[in-house]
Amino acid sequence: MADVYVVHGFESNPQANWFPWLKQDVGTALGLDVEVLNLPDPSHPTPQAWDVACDAQIQQASGFTIVGHSLGCIQTVRFVEQHDLHDVNLILVSGFDEPLSTIPTLDDFTKTPIDYAKVLPKIAHAAVVSAMDDDVVPFVYSQTLARHLHAPFMLLPEGKHLNWEQGYTKLPIVETILREFVTVSDGQ
Repeated sequence: MADVYVVHGFESNPQANWFPWLKQDVGTALGLDVEVLNLPDPSHPTPQAWDVACDAQIQQASGFTIVGHSLGCIQTVRFVEQHDLHDVNLILVSGFDEPLSTIPTLDDFTKTPIDYAKVLPKIAHAAVVSAMDDDVVPFVYSQTLARHLHAPFMLLPEGKHLNWEQGYTKLPIVETILREFVTVSDGQ
């Protein structure tokens, strides 16, 4: 079982964005096993196929962290809602939990609203990150997601969608949050 699972988003893959850096550099530095999920058909994703892939790749247990980016955030929250999990940490970057005006083709992922009464008791720590100038998932969507999770919301002054197209092959704020969660979980 991995310590950290990374759930990529729409039109993405395990080698994109800052995921390899998180898996190799940050995972090694923190002594964590980081696994980046490989989700099917990321250019035409369906909730059913992504649910099956998450079920197969995430060991259901307690005390682990899931990092989601973009569509991977709602997929992560849906996964937590659907399973008997405990003490899960969530780090969600450029995420949303409601239909996106910018990408209506992803509405199937938000068609059924999240039951946060089921999600919140399963979460040990959560944080949501976005950039003020995100034009793919405008920051107000991420801010709403943070409010629903009762999580701190970290709004960066710039960075757009915080992906490789904007030059993000590293995302230090995620490392900072992960370090904090690991330290808190270890009781240090």
